[in-house]
Amino acid sequence: MTSASPDREEINASWRLILGELEGDLARLKSGGALDDGGRIASADWSPPTIVGPLPDEYAHAVRELIGRQRLAIEALDEARRRTGEHISAVKAAEPVRGQQAAYLDVEG
Repeated sequence: MTSASPDREEINASWRLILGELEGDLARLKSGGALDDGGRIASADWSPPTIVGPLPDEYAHAVRELIGRQRLAIEALDEARRRTGEHISAVKAAEPVRGQQAAYLDVEG
């Protein structure tokens, strides 16, 4: 008994679904909606997509654009992480060394 290979419409529908999910994930990430209550990316429900066939040529351009937008999002996240690290370092530097003494941070210069 052999299984029938998927037809063109099944392959296209599969790729439309996959690309739609990836586009939605990217939109949620950019809007902050991909974060859980603790500020972490909520990915526990993610599973790799089931691909029923090769990427159709007509979707290649959309995939390249999506990859480009994902790279930009990664760069923005890296920059936000770097800035957050700088902020944490500044706050730690302003923490009192001993006791409960007040500390003031000169934010103007």
